[in-house]
Amino acid sequence: MMKKFTAIYIISLWFLTLAYAEKTTELYLPIGKSPGLSAKYSLIGTIAEVNSQDHTLTVTGASGTYSVNTTEYTLIFLDKSRLRQPNRYGAFSDFKTGMLIEVRFEADKRHRPAEWIKLQIDK
Repeated sequence: MMKKFTAIYIISLWFLTLAYAEKTTELYLPIGKSPGLSAKYSLIGTIAEVNSQDHTLTVTGASGTYSVNTTEYTLIFLDKSRLRQPNRYGAFSDFKTGMLIEVRFEADKRHRPAEWIKLQIDK
């Protein structure tokens, strides 16, 4: 019984490590380059509107226009790969109309809050 419990514990720790690793490596990947995620489970588009009061964005993508809700737990990454600079963590104040972004929603649903958002910095 103890061996079975230990095996289950080790396997669950391994899966938690994989989930954490995916979030931490997202900082270093450019927009559209997340293996298995980009365009399939994320939304890539341009910012049409920024609502600082409600912390929401309106994003226009290839499949339509979406309202993106953020929370205090939403990670914001600044993709500076076009400038050949290291990527950084950002803040909601970095969002500007017309900028290219990639949004990963919680639980792969486009009506849930964003888990993370990548913002492409060109200048």
